[in-house]
Amino acid sequence: MTDPIAQLRQAAALHQAGRLGEAEPLYAAALAALPGHPDALHLYGVLCAQTGRNARAVELIGAAIARKADSGAYHANLARALRAEGRLAEAAGSLRRAIALQPNADAFFSLGNLLRQMGRTREALDRFRRALILRPEAVETRMNAAAALETLGHRDEALRQLRAALACAPAAAAPLFNLARTEQAAGHPGEAVRGYRRALRSAVEGEDAAINLGAALLEAGRPGDAVDALCRCAALAPDRPERLLALATAQRRAGDVDGCLAVFHRLKALTPTDPTPWQRSAEVQEAAGRLDACTATLLEVARLSQDGRFHWKTAYYHLVRIANLLIGQGRLDRVAALLPPAVAAFRGVDAELHAWALFLQGSLAARLGDAAAAQDAFRRAEPHLPFLAHVPTGDGFARRVEALSPAEDTESEAAFVLEEFAPPGHGPLVVASCDSGYLERFAPLFLASLDRFSTPGQAAHLHILDPRPDTAARVAALQARLRHVRLGWSHEASPAGLTPQARTTFYTFARFLRVPRLARLYRVPLLVADIDACLLSDPAGFLAPLSAATPLALQYFPDNLARLYDGVGGGLVVLRPEPPVIALFERIRRFLLSWVTERRLHYFLDQIALTAGTDDALRRGDGPPILPIPADGRLFRCGDGLFVQILAEKDQPGFAASVAALLDRLERTPLAPDPQLDRGLILEAIGITA
Repeated sequence: MTDPIAQLRQAAALHQAGRLGEAEPLYAAALAALPGHPDALHLYGVLCAQTGRNARAVELIGAAIARKADSGAYHANLARALRAEGRLAEAAGSLRRAIALQPNADAFFSLGNLLRQMGRTREALDRFRRALILRPEAVETRMNAAAALETLGHRDEALRQLRAALACAPAAAAPLFNLARTEQAAGHPGEAVRGYRRALRSAVEGEDAAINLGAALLEAGRPGDAVDALCRCAALAPDRPERLLALATAQRRAGDVDGCLAVFHRLKALTPTDPTPWQRSAEVQEAAGRLDACTATLLEVARLSQDGRFHWKTAYYHLVRIANLLIGQGRLDRVAALLPPAVAAFRGVDAELHAWALFLQGSLAARLGDAAAAQDAFRRAEPHLPFLAHVPTGDGFARRVEALSPAEDTESEAAFVLEEFAPPGHGPLVVASCDSGYLERFAPLFLASLDRFSTPGQAAHLHILDPRPDTAARVAALQARLRHVRLGWSHEASPAGLTPQARTTFYTFARFLRVPRLARLYRVPLLVADIDACLLSDPAGFLAPLSAATPLALQYFPDNLARLYDGVGGGLVVLRPEPPVIALFERIRRFLLSWVTERRLHYFLDQIALTAGTDDALRRGDGPPILPIPADGRLFRCGDGLFVQILAEKDQPGFAASVAALLDRLERTPLAPDPQLDRGLILEAIGITA
């Protein structure tokens, strides 16, 4: 009869030699003969983890620990399997138990990596430092400690760690490359250049080092040397667009306009559906004073868009980008020279594209104070862009606001019906509005994300347009699913006589009709958001940057030539109910209401009203200071607050099913120890990957 202990020893030897396929049946046989043997369970579990069967590994190693809980190695290997399964908090707990039983550098290093993955960077750094006490020559630990230090803003200390790592392994490519990259980020391009040149000797990091060497040479004010380095890099892989783009950038900085344009020409052929090389070509041509060539490039983009290669408005977007770059440089004279030939060129290609170019021409005239020229351009563009009827010039905003009759104002205010008041807590009142369809489609996700990150006592208020007979029951069902958030709501019927398109526009701005009313009702700061969005942090975090001196935060783009309809984004507004803020939104409300009374409501009116209102307050000198809310990729940040709009994702097949599955998972899953994990869960589920 086969000795099961001998089988176990033979399996372990084969396992250690890397012969996993031969080891596995011996482990299985030994375990069958010795049920519950802790070493057999543990080693078989390790083998399962190494072959991608992590759930089985967790089961086996967990059973080993149940029989022998004092082995640090068992807990450390369980942590690896748990981490592979995405069970990060449990993995961290296992590593802590392993360290308590048998502290060693590997366990501290693994726990540091895990904590860093969970976003707990300070704790990760502490574990890396403990690992280095036990093993100071560990190069990878020093590099990971440096990365954590840089994340925390301690770049000088990160550099010291990387230099120490390099001292431990002077020829190692990774510390060479990371040190050079950190020197570059620290504003030491000369040191970075020397580091990248050393890293280039390594086949492992050579390609990235070559690209970064070119960037460092540019930062060091040596564009000619950068061109040489990037030319060699591009020659090694001529079909790599990112290399050609880096080369073209260096050539432009070096003053080689023709060389730069030639590289962009290669890029156009290499990436025919990417409009970027066309955009950059037009920018270079304009900067070089070649307006005819710039116009020809934009015209070709317009024609290619008609053929379906690009989005039909791509040429307009390129034109806006060039104009905005020039505005940022204070060169309105060059914008004035750029627009007329573009307007003329677009006239023969597409009437609507021509209208958008006319809009930019009118926007420039308005910016320069020429109201008559602005009105003329808008009048000519309006047949294709009806929203231009709403754009006020001169004192048009003030005239509309002041002409609104008391009866019209009273009628609008009477339409507001408060159903439920939510006693506010410590943070802002979160306000959103929607019609009955969006209530059903987006309110569950919006409120679930709010509830996930809020502390108990958070208040929210939904303003519902055109409620249905079952709306009260739907709101009650939403409230029943919330653990932390108290939900208030109100409603109103959309005005009679609106076309379907006008009614949709009314839905987009209705919340701004009610901001003053809700501010007076609740008497707390407000966070006003799109309903088709997610809040990814405690709403209280949005208030941190606001004060009595700076009481208003919103998406604010004053240097955008298209700002008359796109200068203020209404997706997220955070405000303290200070008198200047309430006065601003009261005037915005009256402006919107003036168009409602005329039953003329076109798309973009919500953004036009916000932009015109802030412009009017600036002219009057009584507006509140505005804190612009910056975007980080798809995330909007205000203080510690995080917010994401759901854009094209909501029209993708399967979106509703993904949201339903997400809501079910959020209800069944406890809060993650780090909010970043919950954010990742939500963003991945709704299809936002960046």
